[in-house]
Amino acid sequence: MNTNTNSTYWEKITAYFSGELNREEQESIEEWAEIQDGKELLNDIKLKMKQVEKAGYMVSDKTDKAWNKLNLRIKLAEKPQISFFSRHRNLIGVAASLILMFSVGYGVYRMVQGTKQMESIHTEMDQKQLVLSDGSEVFLNGNSSLEYPAEFKGASRLVKLVGEAYFNIQPDKNHPFIIETEQARIRVLGTSFNVRSTDSKGDVEILVTSGKVFFQDIENPENLLILEKGDFASLKNKELKYNILSDVNYLAWQTKMLVFNNTPLSEVVKTLNHAYAVKIDLANEGLGDLHLTSTYDRMNVDALLEAMCLTFHLNQKADGDRIILYSSTP
Repeated sequence: MNTNTNSTYWEKITAYFSGELNREEQESIEEWAEIQDGKELLNDIKLKMKQVEKAGYMVSDKTDKAWNKLNLRIKLAEKPQISFFSRHRNLIGVAASLILMFSVGYGVYRMVQGTKQMESIHTEMDQKQLVLSDGSEVFLNGNSSLEYPAEFKGASRLVKLVGEAYFNIQPDKNHPFIIETEQARIRVLGTSFNVRSTDSKGDVEILVTSGKVFFQDIENPENLLILEKGDFASLKNKELKYNILSDVNYLAWQTKMLVFNNTPLSEVVKTLNHAYAVKIDLANEGLGDLHLTSTYDRMNVDALLEAMCLTFHLNQKADGDRIILYSSTP
């Protein structure tokens, strides 16, 4: 059996458990399950799926019905035979792992392989807010883009992100929300979190502010983390790991709450550029050595710059799309 045939077969298996097959296709899978070693290995996959159910990432009613029905058809043959399972145990192990990690069946496969008529929203030197068809909110930072369907259909809710966004996802245990970046796949049922994927290498960072998040490396599906409120993790250089968040202004672009404690002005400018999607430059490197201690609570960038200029006796001027800060004294 060639690779394409194997792939098609497993699409049918996952679709069977998610209830997406017609009657004829269901009977085909049930007949196939009667092979000699089918019962043992199918039950092994079922055990893995049960682990996901206990973690709260899967609705079990439909799956249990499918298993009960399928087990009625499984009968061990009287004579030994070389079955599909015997010849393709490695393939089955990979498929079982995929079921363990996502448990969303053929619906996700169909969407990932060929989502059509996706809409998109882009930002450059601005930030935008979007409410999706399910009521989920997305806050998009500068130089970012999001692809999404006008209306979610099927077993999951899939969007694709380039750049940075904060998500506030409406709970729906029957339709998991999935975000894809260049290197990562993030799956949730209902939660709030920030995703940053702005590096040219496709590196990804995620900070969870509520709920649980399933964080996975696309190229290495077995590489995954389950994150909870307060967790901060990254996927960099193919390494998926938990991190300690030391940047108090990490979410300032979304909250507009900024805290500086003896912070070099060079770092302050970087933070402001990220938080407000602007381009602020210092006229000379010496200004970067000045240090700022202050807190700004939801101030617009113009008012904030005025306050900074008063503190350090600076002036500002526009230069195209840039704002230049320079000393007001010789």
